[in-house]
Amino acid sequence: MGTKGRIISCFIFLISNCVYAAGDHPVIGGRAAALGYTSVTQSDEWSVFNNQGGLAWCKRFSAGIYFENRYLLKDLSLEALAITLPAGRGAFGVSFRHFGFSMYSEMNTGIAYGMRLTKSFSAGVQVDYLRLHVADGFKDNSVFSCEIGLQFRAGEHLWLGLHVANPVPVKLSSLTQERLPTLMRFGFSWRIIEGLHSDVEVEKDLVHKPVLKAGIEYRPVKSFIIRMGVLSNPATFTFGFGLEFGNLQFDLASSYHFVLGYSPQASVIYYFGKKKKNGN
Repeated sequence: MGTKGRIISCFIFLISNCVYAAGDHPVIGGRAAALGYTSVTQSDEWSVFNNQGGLAWCKRFSAGIYFENRYLLKDLSLEALAITLPAGRGAFGVSFRHFGFSMYSEMNTGIAYGMRLTKSFSAGVQVDYLRLHVADGFKDNSVFSCEIGLQFRAGEHLWLGLHVANPVPVKLSSLTQERLPTLMRFGFSWRIIEGLHSDVEVEKDLVHKPVLKAGIEYRPVKSFIIRMGVLSNPATFTFGFGLEFGNLQFDLASSYHFVLGYSPQASVIYYFGKKKKNGN
């Protein structure tokens, strides 16, 4: 690699660590991305990443893929795959996520189960395996961690959600004493009228200031959904839409950072079998 290539790689490496600290839990899914990255009250394929308690309400076997191109830089791309399998009073979820490029990359795999504890309350847990790769002689690190999630449907119009990633700060390296960040998200979803609802969420780790998020979703017709959102720290706007064709769900979104620009996201979910009443 020439001098120019090394400079570019170092630049991208620095940005990648600003965008995603090692072991971070980025929100996954085109729908959530368009709604200001709010996710803790949602119950869909991507609950295996965003709130395992949401898996409890998933009633169909499904598979989905997700792609994000952070700030239109190829080396800051994120890809994810999820599979959901209903079982008992809830559903199992299997997930895979990859972020980065040859100089720096993260690979995360997980298995989760979310279960309905009562008619309106659910809980979920997940075990994660993270592998962190840094080039130029650094040793790859591999660690196990966990996540927990809760959802409460307080009524027909109000849903609450809580998600905690890495509740026990697992050590990444004995040399640097770096640990996986503990990340907490809490939020609510308000069903305003049929076809219109809003999400509000707070995200906080143990170091940085809280991130406030909000999004609104409107379904003008049965198979088409419009979404937009906003979040703080840093100030970012999001927007997107969703399309449903039978068992296929397609969500397209983009966020806009005032300095770094656009970050497009897209996800596709395929549901096997017929849709069940009061479930996806």
